Amino acid sequence: MSKRQFGKVLSPLLVIYSRSTPIFQVAIKILSADKKLSIDRDTNLLIRNYVSHLNDCKFCANAIEYMSAKEKWDLDRLKDMFNFRNSTNYSDKEKAILDYVEQISLTKTTTQETFDKLKTYFNEKQIVEITWVCASENYFNMQAKPLGFTSDNLALPKK
Repeated sequence: MSKRQFGKVLSPLLVIYSRSTPIFQVAIKILSADKKLSIDRDTNLLIRNYVSHLNDCKFCANAIEYMSAKEKWDLDRLKDMFNFRNSTNYSDKEKAILDYVEQISLTKTTTQETFDKLKTYFNEKQIVEITWVCASENYFNMQAKPLGFTSDNLALPKK
């Protein structure tokens, strides 16, 4: 399946999941849960992109950028992600998400101000889902980075 979707067998399948069926089953459950969330695919990818870059997880960043490119994302926009607060490439709604996931990824908490700003755009269910997507991306990053995964060099489409 990995070879069909990505053109190669991804590192986690070779290193982690081939050695532990229960961990593989958890990963499949996490990824399949994404399809059942009320937040849209773009929001999910935005969160996963930013968190993987925050954590400097080269494998995850490359895989998510590949999936984003398949969804026809403007990859130049991603380059401006660490400047999101001052960028015109991101809406106020997206800035609220990025600020929130940055805080919870780096400090495991958030300020009331940041949380209140997020609440202006999202309901309680969506905030729980945003938090879950952030946590699950941190989970994947915490496997890939310590095990020394580098980018699988998935080919991004040429402009």
